[in-house]
Amino acid sequence: MQSQTTFSLSFWINATRAINNYSPVYARITVNGQRSEISLKRNVLFKEWDNTKNRG
Repeated sequence: MQSQTTFSLSFWINATRAINNYSPVYARITVNGQRSEISLKRNVLFKEWDNTKNRG
């Protein structure tokens, strides 16, 4: 019997916490449907963030 494991990693910025047009970057790790979110302690210029590629 085999078990199936799922894994995904997503990045996003939180625009509501922007200071001087810099937004904090967060990561979400999902394993088998269980999510965990962490701050990466990095900031990116809001207008340089590309939502389609999820990177700055």
